[in-house]
Amino acid sequence: MQVSQLTGQKSRLFNKILASSLLLIGSVLYAEPIGDVRESTGASQVTRQTGESYEGAVDLSVLFMDKMETMKGRMKVELIDESVFTITEHSMVIVDKFIYDPNPTKSTLALTFAKGTARFVTSKTGKIPKENISINTSSATIGIRGTDFTVTVDELGRTLVVLLPDETGAPSGSVIVSNLGGEIILDEAYQATLVQSYDVIPKETVILQGITIPMIDNMFIVNPPKEIRKIAEEEEKTTDEKGGILDIDYLDFDALEDDALNREDAFEFTELDINLLDVDFLQDVLDIVAELDKLTELDRKSEEIDSINIEGTTIGFDQDTQYNTLVDKSAGKITLNREVSGKIRITQPIYSNARIVTITDQKPSDIILGDGSGANITIIQQ
Repeated sequence: MQVSQLTGQKSRLFNKILASSLLLIGSVLYAEPIGDVRESTGASQVTRQTGESYEGAVDLSVLFMDKMETMKGRMKVELIDESVFTITEHSMVIVDKFIYDPNPTKSTLALTFAKGTARFVTSKTGKIPKENISINTSSATIGIRGTDFTVTVDELGRTLVVLLPDETGAPSGSVIVSNLGGEIILDEAYQATLVQSYDVIPKETVILQGITIPMIDNMFIVNPPKEIRKIAEEEEKTTDEKGGILDIDYLDFDALEDDALNREDAFEFTELDINLLDVDFLQDVLDIVAELDKLTELDRKSEEIDSINIEGTTIGFDQDTQYNTLVDKSAGKITLNREVSGKIRITQPIYSNARIVTITDQKPSDIILGDGSGANITIIQQ
């Protein structure tokens, strides 16, 4: 019993030590610097995930999930894999993901660029493979296959990406710009693309003329290159032609001018006019009785129709043949109805000559209209 109790105490003590160790290790990993501020001019700051803020001074350590932001200043940061990014005035970058492993295939870098202009120069050491580096903006994801490029994000969230040349003037690799709309590849020096939103495919690339690296700054926001202005103007023109909900002037709309009763389709019968409650799912007994009363009345008046010869049944309902015979002088027709184990309905001209023979499981009938010399109708119902 004492051994068991002692073992339980040791187990609980071991768990506490293990938990404390893991917490300590996690804190150390979390606090491990992933880079340093190399240059800083003007107003800038680095904000930790804990909410603490520091002035962007030279040699200030950069940690995972730090937010680097400039006001009227600039900041240059070098990561431990020797990648460098420089942000100009009124810019913001956040280190979303950073895994640095002795095995380069396991190393990863992901940055979120929120606003402003930044230049990214990826490391040539290969400590983090370029395919494991990505930069995200509000309208695009930038996959890196090159070493030197710039990103500008304006106040509307539009993203401008420019591939820069290397020391020899040749393209510094390639950059893949993608979003939900599709992707486009930059592989020429000073080749650029503009992305309007995350669900719209990046615009066709253009080559910026007369641009130098020192000129690439927030001037791209204040005064974009003419090639980019042309793309933006075409986009705005297309949007203006299509119009949007904000372009509707509801004060110009007078609903009283539209007289719905004067429309051609105002009283058109459609499926919406069908009333299923109008359907009689059961026969109305009163209607049947009323119909029989009519037939009886016709039977009483059959003597008045002395010029019509009907043999084998009577006008009205005949108990033997089970036929209801209706003579409509105004319509000039005779109608015979029988509904026993099936339905029979025969209509003939009022002065026609016909013979109607009905053979059923019950008593057969032989009805003569006129002299019976015309049509011969035989009905077998079983």
